[in-house]
Amino acid sequence: MKLAVFAYNFPHKKTQDFLIRLFLEGYRAEFVVACEPIKLNLPRSILRVKPNHIDLLHPELICRKLNIPYYVLAHNSIKVVDLLKVNNIEVGIIAGARILKTNIIQAVSKGIINFHPGLIPEASGLDALKRAIYYGLPIGVTAHFIDERIDAGRIILKQEIPLRKDDTLIDLSLRLAETQTNMLPKVLEMVSHRPITDFSLIPESTKINPPITAEMEKEIPKKLAERLQIL
Repeated sequence: MKLAVFAYNFPHKKTQDFLIRLFLEGYRAEFVVACEPIKLNLPRSILRVKPNHIDLLHPELICRKLNIPYYVLAHNSIKVVDLLKVNNIEVGIIAGARILKTNIIQAVSKGIINFHPGLIPEASGLDALKRAIYYGLPIGVTAHFIDERIDAGRIILKQEIPLRKDDTLIDLSLRLAETQTNMLPKVLEMVSHRPITDFSLIPESTKINPPITAEMEKEIPKKLAERLQIL
């Protein structure tokens, strides 16, 4: 199975962990295409959920050590379409990317896999962890083949994460990230033996969730404490 990885061109935990896990599991990417940072005009969150890292590896260094071709390109560029087609890529893996356009998705013969830190469709969109806590939803990860919609396509695998009484938002966020990495080999094994049509299509009528509001965010620490208290 010929793989390509979509990544960020800067130190990033998911990008780092996916590249290393692929290597350790015996998968070799044909290439990595890394995009520069893109500034997003999103409302400032009042709750931090991501740990403050100090020593992540740059993906270019990882690829150089593993002898994987590394290209710094905008993910939706014609050059990326050409790379995917010339290398006959069967499966793309998102280790870091924004929204991929139709021409990129269609240039991969089987499909492009995303790992979303929420259970789709209930916790689709941004702020998936906060949404799950606010609405009392199960907390977990969805691996899915993407399509032109956001957080949609065909669901490959869902996995809930365990909760512990002393968990913080940062603990849960990190556990979601680790779960995505741990799911990677199982998901690749699943898709290697089955056509994409074997996997359930998320209905066209499913709507993307909007970001959590500041007022909703204020309720999340209390809701999380109440949820953990009954474990």
